Amino acid sequence: MNAMSRPIAIVNCRVLTPDQEISSGVALIENAVITAVGPDQSVALPPETLLLDAEKGQLAMDDMETDRQATIRVGQSADLVCQSRFGDVAWRMKEGVIIYPPNAPAPPAPISWQQRRQAAVDAVVDYLARRPENIHVQQTIAIPGFQKKGIDILWRFRAEKENSSLSIRVIPSLDDHPDNIFILDGKSARKLPEAGLSATRAHWWFYLHSLDNAIYCFPTVALKKWMDHHAKEISPIAVRTAGVAIRLSGRSIPVERLQREISKTRVIHL
Repeated sequence: MNAMSRPIAIVNCRVLTPDQEISSGVALIENAVITAVGPDQSVALPPETLLLDAEKGQLAMDDMETDRQATIRVGQSADLVCQSRFGDVAWRMKEGVIIYPPNAPAPPAPISWQQRRQAAVDAVVDYLARRPENIHVQQTIAIPGFQKKGIDILWRFRAEKENSSLSIRVIPSLDDHPDNIFILDGKSARKLPEAGLSATRAHWWFYLHSLDNAIYCFPTVALKKWMDHHAKEISPIAVRTAGVAIRLSGRSIPVERLQREISKTRVIHL
């Protein structure tokens, strides 16, 4: 599938529709036609959707012949204009293709959830392989038996008195909030099971936070017990995660609190 045939989602935009004014919305374009418009939490994005950030600009239909801007309507050709927060024209789109400014690059192709997961596993494997106590580290991401158990990595290493081994589940960051981890609730975990805490039997749960450039490491059983006792204390929120078309709901938890309350928690700065 080439970039031009993929759906395009214009996100982080102010939108005026015939029914409402949306302060933070999404307009979805498929085959050069506007197929959905709404608040960002209400529009489901198809897989491989290209994201175009409007940077809080105003999005409207564009009639270049009359220089008129109109409310966004589903079912119309994607002839759009985006004004920046300062009122100037940021870009114009004709039938889903940006025609102004000239030679504007196409929206970047999105990285898939599977690619993000694999990159996170690779990063953890690379880190463990460089540890002085390492004996052998093995990815299990392509081995069905281990994947059913929610295990991505097996690591053998030299301990104080004898060699030891452990299993690891790796999750790329689900939310960009610094110094926090995001744990899915049951409904979202069923939709994205490999990111759900309950779906793993690994000894350790590694959360690779790209913005913090850190791996947050938790003993899985202890983290599950902590969630059983404390999840209700934290209000659930919804987030968008790169590579995932739907919004995910769960709880954003400060790592500092988990370090205090789960004794074996480790933080690895990359």
